[in-house]
Amino acid sequence: RADTLILIAENPGAHGIFDQPEEIRRTVYCRERSVGQTEVYQAKAAGLNPELKLILSHHFEYQQEKLCEYKGTRYRILRSYINEGDEIELTVQRVEGNAYV
Repeated sequence: RADTLILIAENPGAHGIFDQPEEIRRTVYCRERSVGQTEVYQAKAAGLNPELKLILSHHFEYQQEKLCEYKGTRYRILRSYINEGDEIELTVQRVEGNAYV
């Protein structure tokens, strides 16, 4: 079963110094997977808190976006990894607010 994921990129030059960045949002299909225990432990040692992996069927669907929205929650993309075949795994961490980071 596939879910949908919104990939979020900042539109450079579409805002002023004090304006909130304009976002470019694209919807792609994904499936959810848990983050491995070893990966969680190593990330926490670096001050990160990976919550889940989102798998896209085709690596070219990911265009280096920094944020995403999944099931109504906004996440920062911590890591991307192209695995067997054409898939790409995005490891994500929840962010508070709408700030572009």
